[in-house]
Amino acid sequence: MGTPPTLRIEGSLRRALAAFDADRLRWLDAAAALGPLTGLRLGPATVWVLSDPEAARTMLVTEADAWTRPPAMRVPIRLGVGENLFTQRDKAWRLLAPQLAPSFRKRALDERLAGLGELIEREVGTLPIGEEVDLELAMGRIALILAAWVLVGDHLDHDRATEIAEHQRHVVAWVGRRLGRLSAAVPLAFGAPTRVMREHRRAIRAYADDVIRRAQRRDGRGPDVLAALVDARVHGKPLSADELRGHVLGLLLAGNETTAAALSWALVHASRNPAEWARLRSEPERARLFVDENLRMTPAVWGMARTPTRGGVTLAAGAHELAVRRPEVVTVYLRAANLDPAVWPEPQRFDPDRHLTAGREQQRSLIPFGLGPRGCIGQHLALAEMLAALPVLARHGDVRIDQEVREDASFALRVAGGLRGRFTRATGGSCAAP
Repeated sequence: MGTPPTLRIEGSLRRALAAFDADRLRWLDAAAALGPLTGLRLGPATVWVLSDPEAARTMLVTEADAWTRPPAMRVPIRLGVGENLFTQRDKAWRLLAPQLAPSFRKRALDERLAGLGELIEREVGTLPIGEEVDLELAMGRIALILAAWVLVGDHLDHDRATEIAEHQRHVVAWVGRRLGRLSAAVPLAFGAPTRVMREHRRAIRAYADDVIRRAQRRDGRGPDVLAALVDARVHGKPLSADELRGHVLGLLLAGNETTAAALSWALVHASRNPAEWARLRSEPERARLFVDENLRMTPAVWGMARTPTRGGVTLAAGAHELAVRRPEVVTVYLRAANLDPAVWPEPQRFDPDRHLTAGREQQRSLIPFGLGPRGCIGQHLALAEMLAALPVLARHGDVRIDQEVREDASFALRVAGGLRGRFTRATGGSCAAP
């Protein structure tokens, strides 16, 4: 096997990082176009870009012990949210995750999931017809209300959810900017943007502390993940107040961020494909097809970074094999795998029906929530929220978005600059709006 090709961005690390951060998708797409395993040269350093889904499966599942999340990804999230399941080192994860996993299973969530319909109908009903609104914030509010109910048993009202979702947006934006900087792995942050972020973080921490106090007063009992966190023991000891808060915020914010991003992109596709949106309105059972195509074309989790846990780790894809040294980083670039014309004919065409006849190679290429021991623990909940929300949104009316829509790969794949648009009277299918 040969050495993977590389693409140089800039000669110095600082200039290269600045250029990469200005348009991450441009450089990642250019690297993926060279092959399923390529290198991006950032000054003296190289980031390896993997867009082969089978090689990604081997990395994430078969050889999971050989790879971990790099500090440059964990540290900014820890600074913004606190230590949580996403940022924990693998050893700590293995101690806590098995105690929480049962509360994420379908049977454990069913009681709370049964109440999603009423919550969604109420919130979608507040969206005006014909008036431009902040759709990104609206989807963040809906996703937060659903997550708060299922995960921590809290009924967030409209105004409180809007407030928290706005604070969350500022914290996540700070994290996204930090991820692309030379200082990403430094566990300290200063400056005016950081002070502003901390003000927003203080507000969401206060909310987390409030729901934790309520759970502790009822001795943690309840069919939710918060109860499992309160009851959890690590080396025989309960989690500290800081640990509980960090995990609650990690679950609410990280999970909510990707779900909200996915719902926002669903509205973008609805505006571009009104016939498919009208069909979903009339045939709500097509929600899973719509979700799968939405996650294929615009995956909220656009990539996953990994670094070796030891020396001598090899990575093979296509005709290339590579010995990855510590602390080199490999980015599993899901977005490129999802748009590979060799796997998906006409990959830029939004076609939910393609998933009715998807072959094994196509099915295995879709890994929107990751795989293996560090895959998304809340993926069942995220799917349940999307499947419940999309038919209700479709019944509310058609979607019109006049702005230019560009992808922004920061923390999750978001619409650059936010998403604004309006719901209009439905022109096809049935509509429940008055």
